Formats: sequence, C-alpha cells, structure tokens
Amino acid sequence: MHTADRDLELAHIPALVPDVLPAHSNQHVTQSHGRAGNEISFRAIEPADIRIRNLSVHIDVSPSAIANLVSSLRRKEQGHEEARWKTILNDVSADLPSGSLTAIIGGSGSGKTSMLNVMSHRMSGSRLKTSGSSLYNGRTDLSSVRSAYVMQQDVLLPTLTVRETLRYAADLRLPPPTTEKERRRVVEEVILGLGLRDCANTRIGNNVHKGCSGGEKRRASLGVQLLANPSVLFLDEVTTGLDSSSAFQLIWTLKSLAHKGRTIIATIHQPRSEIWGLFDRIVLLSRGSPLYSGPAEDCLPYFRSLGYDLPPFCNPAEYLIDLAAVDTRSPELERTSVAHVEVLERVWRRYSAHVETKEDENVTAAGDRSSKGQTEKHYRPPFGQQIGVLTARTFKVTYRDPIGMAGSLIEAISMAIITGWIYLNLDGSLAGIRSRQGALYTAAALQGYLILLFEIYRLTIDIELFDRERMEGIVSVPAFLISRRLARIFVEDIPVPLIFSVIFYFMTGFRPLAGQFFVFFAVTLLCQYIAITFATTCVAISRDFAGATLIANLGYTTVFSLWLLCAIQRDPHLRKMAEMDSIRVYAFGALCANEFVGHTSNPEGQLYDCPLPSGITNPACKEYTGRYVMESLGFPSNWVVRPIIVLLSFAIAFYLGAAVILQYWKIEMNTAKAIHTDTDFSAGKEEMTARAIQDTRAITISLDKYALSIGKRNVFGRRLRSTQTCSQYPPTLNLDSLMSSWARRVRDDDALLPSLTVRETLRFAAGLRLPPWMSKAEKIRRADSVLLKMGLRDCANNLIGSELVKGISGGEKRRVTIAIQILTDPRVLLLDEPTSGLDGFTAASIIEVLRGLAEEGRTIILTIHQPRSDIFMHFGNVLLLARGGSPVYAGIGSGMLKHFERLGFSCGQSVNPADFALDLITVDVQHEAREAASREKFRELIEIWNNEQPGLVREPSNIATPAELGSMKIGLTSFHTAFPILPRRGIINLQRQPPLILARIMQVVGLAIILTLFFAPLKNNYYSVQSRLGFIQEFAPMYFVGMLQNVAVYPNEKEVFYREHDDGAYPVEAFFLQYTSLEVPFEIVTSLIFAILTVLAAGLPRTVQMFFVAAFNCFCIVNCGESVGIMFNTLFRHTGFAVNVTSVVLSIATFMGGVMSLDIPGFLAAFNHLSPIKWSLGNLAPYSLRDQQFTCNDYQRLPNGDCPIRTGLQVLQLYNLDKNAGLHLLALGICTVLYRVVAYLLLRANRAHGSFKELHRTRNDA
Repeated sequence: MHTADRDLELAHIPALVPDVLPAHSNQHVTQSHGRAGNEISFRAIEPADIRIRNLSVHIDVSPSAIANLVSSLRRKEQGHEEARWKTILNDVSADLPSGSLTAIIGGSGSGKTSMLNVMSHRMSGSRLKTSGSSLYNGRTDLSSVRSAYVMQQDVLLPTLTVRETLRYAADLRLPPPTTEKERRRVVEEVILGLGLRDCANTRIGNNVHKGCSGGEKRRASLGVQLLANPSVLFLDEVTTGLDSSSAFQLIWTLKSLAHKGRTIIATIHQPRSEIWGLFDRIVLLSRGSPLYSGPAEDCLPYFRSLGYDLPPFCNPAEYLIDLAAVDTRSPELERTSVAHVEVLERVWRRYSAHVETKEDENVTAAGDRSSKGQTEKHYRPPFGQQIGVLTARTFKVTYRDPIGMAGSLIEAISMAIITGWIYLNLDGSLAGIRSRQGALYTAAALQGYLILLFEIYRLTIDIELFDRERMEGIVSVPAFLISRRLARIFVEDIPVPLIFSVIFYFMTGFRPLAGQFFVFFAVTLLCQYIAITFATTCVAISRDFAGATLIANLGYTTVFSLWLLCAIQRDPHLRKMAEMDSIRVYAFGALCANEFVGHTSNPEGQLYDCPLPSGITNPACKEYTGRYVMESLGFPSNWVVRPIIVLLSFAIAFYLGAAVILQYWKIEMNTAKAIHTDTDFSAGKEEMTARAIQDTRAITISLDKYALSIGKRNVFGRRLRSTQTCSQYPPTLNLDSLMSSWARRVRDDDALLPSLTVRETLRFAAGLRLPPWMSKAEKIRRADSVLLKMGLRDCANNLIGSELVKGISGGEKRRVTIAIQILTDPRVLLLDEPTSGLDGFTAASIIEVLRGLAEEGRTIILTIHQPRSDIFMHFGNVLLLARGGSPVYAGIGSGMLKHFERLGFSCGQSVNPADFALDLITVDVQHEAREAASREKFRELIEIWNNEQPGLVREPSNIATPAELGSMKIGLTSFHTAFPILPRRGIINLQRQPPLILARIMQVVGLAIILTLFFAPLKNNYYSVQSRLGFIQEFAPMYFVGMLQNVAVYPNEKEVFYREHDDGAYPVEAFFLQYTSLEVPFEIVTSLIFAILTVLAAGLPRTVQMFFVAAFNCFCIVNCGESVGIMFNTLFRHTGFAVNVTSVVLSIATFMGGVMSLDIPGFLAAFNHLSPIKWSLGNLAPYSLRDQQFTCNDYQRLPNGDCPIRTGLQVLQLYNLDKNAGLHLLALGICTVLYRVVAYLLLRANRAHGSFKELHRTRNDA
C-alpha cells in the first residue's frame, strides 16, 4: 500500500465515526427542480422497508466435469480441479427505507446488476454461493411485498403499439376494485409521465421491422412494471439509451412515485448532475465491494472528510464513479487504482460497522412493519380475466404477423395442391390402391409434421414473454396454453387443416360423400392439434430451437412414426406396443377405414377395378376389395371411432404434459465460465501506435440539404426514398460505395459470437481485418493493445455470452464492438451510441481513445446520449437534431453555446452543455400546459436555424479527387488469409455450445437408433415387403434433419457474417467454405454410425457395398437438407417463414420419391429429377431388394397357389424402382454438389444485391 493511502486510512477513521452521517429519519423533503412530472394516480400501496446485511455472492468459475475430463486427457493425467470461486458481491449492506429512491452506481463489472438480482431473488444456480440477508419489512420472503423488476433487456411484443402494450399490462396487473375506465386513465397517465405520448401509437418493432427507439422501448418496459403498482420497484440501467432530458424526466417520475411510499432501487450509468439531486440514497460499488452506502446528501461530505472534495462544476455521480473505477488501460494505472480502491473499501468497512450497529439498534427498538399488518401478496388476475386478456393480445399479435400467417396458409395450400397433383384422380387399379394408401399416409403424417416445426420456431420466441410474466406472478400456465389456442382457433387451427383437406381430398379423387369428407377433416384437424401440443411440450423442455427440434424429431419418430407403412404387422407383440404408442397408427388406420370399408353396406368394403373376368366376383380379385386392404394392413374393419378418441386423448395428454413441465421445471439462465489462463498476454504491451497527422490524409465530410424519407412496408416490400447531394464531387461518383470501403461503422446492436472470449474475439478480428503484410505476432500485439485501451482487461478471458448464457455486461459488449472497428485505424469511424450502457469513467476512456484517433487525422462521427461535460468539450463539430430529424444546430462544437446565447438562451456555468442543448429541443409532453410553449420554442429554433445555417456551417478545407479517395480504401481480406482463421474460430465457438453439438450428432444417430430398434431384424415374409420399403423411405426424413440442423446454426452465424462482410472483413467464399468445413465432418461421422445401425443391426444386406451405399445416401440427403436451409434462410429474413417454405419443398421431394406414389404427373416427374430423394431411393431400393426372396402364408396366396410377391425384383417393378443403381448413386452425388453450389450462388447474389441497390439509387438520384 502506498504511504499516502495508509496515512489517509488511519487518520480519518476515528474522526468519521462520531461526525459524519448523522442519524436520519425516513422523512423525505420534496425538492423543487423547476419542473414536475405528471402525477400518476395509482392506488395506495403498503410501504416496504428493505434491509441488506452482509450480502455476498460467489460463483464457481472452474471448468465443468466434462471440461475437466477433456483437459486431464490432454494432459494425460487424472485428477479433478478444485472449485475456483470468483467474488461477485463482497459483504454489501444497505438500508433502503420506504419512500426512497436509491441509486446503485459504479463502473462496469462492479456488481450493480448482481446486487439487484440477488435482492429481487432472480439470481440462483448450482454454481452460485450466496450469504447474507435481504429483509423486506423484516421478512426474508420477497413475495410478502408487491414488487416489480425492469430488466436490461426489453421483453416486449414487437407488433403491439406502446399504448396497446401498456393497456394489456394494466389489464393483467392492476388489482380490483380498479375499473376498466380507471385502468385506461392510469395507462394514459403513465404514457404522459414517461414521455411516451408521441410514440404511443407506434409499434414496438424489432431488428427486422423498425418501430420505437431503444429509449422508447426502455420507457415502455418501465411503464409495464409501473402498472403493477408495486411497493418495491427494481430497475436495471433504466436510463440506458435515453437522452439526458428524457432520463431526467424519467427519474423525476420515479422520484414522485417514491414519495408516495414506494421503495425504488435503480442501477444507473452516467446520471446528469440534476438527477443526482433526486436520489435519496446511494450505494457505490467497486469490484463488488461497497465504498459507500447511505443517504445521498451525506455521500459527498463523507468523501470530503477523506480528502476527496468535489471539484467545481463537476457532476457528483461522474466524480464518484471515477473515484471507484479500476483503470486497466496499463499495468501501472491498474496497480495504482487498485491500491487506491482497496483503501476506500477498508475505510468504509470500519466506518459502516459502527453505523450499522447503531441503525440496527434503532430498528429493533422501533420494531418493523411485519408486525403492523397483513402480508401483502402479489396480485394475480382471475383465471377468466387472464384468458380474456391473453387471448385478445395473442389474436392481435397473430394477425399483425402477416408473413407468419401467410406462411401457414401458403404451406397448407401449396402442400394440398402439389400432393393432390401427385395423387391426382387415383383409379381403382392395384397401383391406384397402393397410391391411395400413400395419399392417406401423407394426410396422416406430413401436414402435422410441418405445423410442428413452425410452432416450435414460433414458441421459442413467444415463450420468453410468458416466462417473464409467469415469474412476475400475473400469468398462469393454464391461461397461457388455453388462450394461445383460443386466439388462433379461427385464424390458423381450423382454417389450415380445412383448406388442406378440401383441396387434397377432392383432387385425389376420394368419394364425394359429406360423411366421409368430415371424418377425413376431423382426423387431419386432430393431427394438427397433436403436432401443436407436442411442439409446446418440446419447447417446455428446451427453450432453444436446436434442442426443441431434436426432441421433436426423435419424439415424432417414436411416438408418431413407429408404425411406418404397416411394418408392425409382422410381430403381434410389437403391434400391441405400437398401437399404444404410435399416433400414426390411429390416424392412418382411421383414414384407411374411412376410405376402404366405411360408408358402405358391402361386407367386403369398397370395391375397386379388378381387370380379371367376372370382375369382383372372381376370387382372384380379392386384392381389389377394401376388406382385403384393411386386413393386409393389419387393421380391423370398424377402426374409425376408437382412433379418433385416442387421437383426441393424445392431444390433451401432450398439453397436460406441457403444462406440468412449464409449471414445475424452472428455467434458469446459465452463467458463462471464464476461460482461465496463467499468462496475461496484454500486460506490458505497447499501446496502439498510429501515423502522425502530417502523414495521414484527412477526410472531410459535408452534407448539403440531405433528406431521408422512409415509406411503410407493403406486401411488395419496403419503399425507401432518399435524396443526397454532394456538391464537391461529380454526380456520377458512387460516394456511398466508396465511403463504405474506407469507413467503419459501430452499430447500436452487438453481433458477436457468444462462445468466444473477449480476447479471442479481438484476436480473430485482428487476423481477419488487419493487412496481410503484418505478421501474426504483430496482429496479436495490436489486438492486445486495443484490448487495454478499451479497458477490457478484467473481462478479457470471459465469454461474450448470449440471451441464454450470461456473459460479459452490455457495456463490455459495446466496448468489444468498438474495439473491433478501431483495430484497422479506419479513416472514417461511424459510431451509434458508443457510450450507451457504460458508466461515466468507461465512457470517458472510450471518448479519449476516439479523440486520440481524431487528432491523428481520422474523421469520427458518433451519436451520443447523456454525454458528461468533460466529454462534450472534445467534440470538434456538433449536429443537434430535434425530433423528426430537423437540425437545430450544425457547426463547430465551441460555437453551439454562442449560437443559443445569441437567441436568448444562456447556459449556466454549472450546467452540462449537452444537457442544456437537449433540454432546449425537448418537448415536455408530461404536462399539457407546458407542451404548447415547448413546441412553439421547438419550431422557432428549427426555423431560425434553417434561415441562418449557411453562415454557420464550416466550409470543407479542400476537395479530394476520386483517385485520392480510392487510395485510402481498406481492402477486403483475401480468401487464403481469412479461411485458415475462420474454421478455428468456428470450432472454438461450436465446442463451447454443447446443445448445438448434441443436435448435430443426435438428430441422425437418434433416428437411426429408433429405426433400428423398431425394424430389426428385417424379415422376408409378405409383410416385410412393406417393412423394407418403409425402412428405405425413412432415409428421406434425413432431408428434414439437414434443414433443422441448418436453422439451429446458420441464421445466427449469417448475421455475424453479414456484419463482418459489410465491414469488408472477408469474402463470401471464406464464410461459405468455413461453414461447410465445420458441417461436413459431423455429417460424415453420423452417416457412418447410421450405416452401422441400419445395415449391420437392422438387417439390410450385410455387405461392404451396402454399408457404404447407406452411409453415402445418408450423407448426401442431410447435406442437401443443409443446402436447402442455406438457400431459404438466405432468401428470407423471417426464419419462421423460411422454415415453412423449406418444409413444403422438402415434403414434396419426400413424397415424390417413388414409394409413396406410383404414378406422378409428367411435369412433377420432370421436377422430381431435381430431388435427391428420387436418386436416393433409386439406388437404395435396387441395392437392398434385388436379391431378396419373400414368402407368404396360406391366406395370402393367390388362387393358383403363388405368393403375390416372391422376389425383390417384383417389388422393384411394382414400385417402378427397377433402375440402374450405380447411375442413380452418381446422380445423387452430383445433386448434392449442385445444391451446395446453388446455395453459395444465392448467398453471393444476396451480398452483391445490397451494393447493386446502392449503386442504382445513387445513379437515380444523380
């Protein structure tokens, strides 16, 4: 410890105990700030006092058991690594009385969010260890008081407007006797109080459809929680994404709510100085340890007594955050700041021990609120009200997703038309009878499977809001499940199977009898409901798409598909088991009974077209009777009512199972473990060096009457119109394309690979973006240097994390994103809110880095919210935009205050200039009386600037030629440089995501195991003909497996690639080959395992040739499915729509393969040549059946004593599969290659399309 710090610690502790922090009552004095928030007329609540004592949280960061095993194998030694505990919170104590607004402040990673989560009982897990206590009115149970929590992430429905979101929230949260009229009034008051009136009728939006801004979403999330009328309100970074004026209005609203008896606790970054005066209590954290916890008015005197006096005109919050920050930009700064913070920690602990003892004695003497009243329970609306509100909300969300609805309807119509075309007007021949079985099998199996996939995708998105509302205690599991079906019963549940039934039934040529049709529709409807309820069960078990589809595929194979083309007839015991477990037995059996023996008085059932003399009276024609068909399938004749009852029971059972799992299986967020290393690669490295300004060609950017108007999206796409004039350049020069080549943009969303550490992310980015003349060691040094400059050393070995796995904080992700962009020293750097979500110290350090880059001749353009005063002084130029995009000032930063002073608006000496400017252009919508005046001032400022701006805009220094600008272009990293890096990065990212690895392996292997258990051993009796054909047909579902594996991985990786490709990091070819190189090894290994099980275990011909034929077919079909997934996920951004369209394509290919239909129309037969299933079945059938001999029993023999089918060659001829097997095998390989080439060309065209649109737009404007 430094001598000065030790003297400070020893000298001040005795003096602090008697003098600083006098005893304070819970009375709060209303502060006047010259403005007041809109009053929100909530009903009275029960006050809640919170006492935190010695709260500590530790997390086990040691590797998992599997990782330990792998590590020990690598080291060739045994042994289990002991748990390593990292301290998140260290002995935090605080008193938060009712009626107070408490701010938890500190730098990024200081433990603010962790403290909030522990207090609100939202942090739990097997790797967490907590100690200490949190008491609410003297009780440890948080449910004893009504509480609400505003998370960092905004969980809102994107298709609802702000007003609708709040109205539905009020209907669920406001308790009786609140009437509907009162709820509507409170909603409008919340809209006014949170400054949401201008966007009240704007949809929330998402990353695909633009809606509210990030700040408006934050306020909407707060409004949702306020409507619960809580006694205790937790808020995590509630002002992040808001400008300083909106942030002040928001905190003022919270202050007014606190004065009505609520206890409000908020973590906050960069509060403006006026906001500081609104806080009643402060908790200052550094590295999880408290530096201060007490009344806000005593905070500055406490630090003043330690020798830390607040400088004049300095924001108190910024000053304290700087005081508590650990500066990791260099080893020297880190050692100094750590020693300094440790002293402050020890001083506070000694002082607080004395103060807490006195306060505890006062509380004990006065008693607590727990003895003064009843326990306040969370309000849960009545069951009927929940169903009503959720049904209305789900219905509105459904019809406002036209792409999703269109996907379901298009899927039903297209599948019905195409499969109806395949089975068009079936005749009564023997081949027609076989095709009728295939048509009924299609109706029983396929339509439900397609709905299953789409519902799983949709549920993985919708379930997030349910999880949150259920955690808050306002929505029950039964209400969620019932309302979801009620809302869609007349939109999707009935229309989709009805449309499919009407088209398919009559195109196929089934008898036009009303009774027979409605039985067909009833079975189809029940199959759809079973698929929907089974999808709910899958998502209840696993919230991510990869895991849910793995469960769905294996479950569909076992529960739905054990009975494949009547294979179970060969074994009575197996038949009994399958009848109990297989849904498709009942669905297919009911449809067969309905077609072959139903609705006729003939004991032989329906009679078909026997070509023999004497027709149906000929004994040789019994194969043409419905009764014979049912008996050959192993079904009784009266097999309609019982299967329908059983199918209904399955649907109910799956929904009940989903309800039980959702009710009792608690879903927790995992915590990403740090990747430990003994070496600090960044310590002591040189800082990033840049060229001197005289060696740097500066770029000046000017805009002249630039305007952008965006039209609403219609059914044909978005209409975008923009006008740009740049007088310094020839009108034919494509400035946008040129600028994108030497400019870098930091967006407001962070597209990063979740399973890489911060250090790995930067090093891989350096390898991909830095020029090839730099050595690998130089690139690593550059990455480590930037890591230091951005203050990322403490989290360098932590995983980035995702929505499901907690990793680094939002502020740290933002710094990583900026660090990636400044690796290449870009000439122009565009940053969208780079300091959003950061504490004041970190924000200042980032701006310092950007200022250094600007001083070296680079052009830095950024949008910013709530800049601290010392940051504002670094801005060379300022563009001040009012709502609607109208400029109020654009010019030199130092001239902004002079401009407004000329207009009669002077900035006070102690006021942040940025806050002053934002206050000027903010319309106060919280009070109608002030709104008109502020709007008039708003319009006047815009009008004055529009009249005066030519004299204020700085002229550019000179004009660069296109050749000069071209010389500054940052080139695209070559393929041979990028490709060795990308697979390494992909392998690391993949191996840290076990669910994805499991999904890639078990989709194929699991299906092979189930098929083998069911079919093995394949026999050679008459029934085995269908068993063997059914077994071969089950190679076709691998097509779906490939698509599902793609959907689980590709969309997320595509977004990262699109971002990096826009930055010019590497070409399309490098990404595409990297994706393929990681995918193919899994396909090869799983295909070999599949061949082992299907050939050696199940009983296909046990030859070397058959083994490799089976493996090759499995590999090609799965690979083609991946390729189709790439195609449609590239063409469509809406993944649910892509899943629907892809499923239709794959289903059509499956049922045109030859086994399911014996007579395909000519056009479809030609189209079928593009399907890998055709070529697969065309080689599998000859290889596996040609040398087989079949037997039959006496009942099955024809009148002449022969078996209907004796050889495999007869089977091949019957199903038109007597083909050249080798040629079909070659065609399958060619088809696989062509599919992947087409997928690549589509991705390349998609990436080139954006550049083409930019060029086309620029030429049109010119």
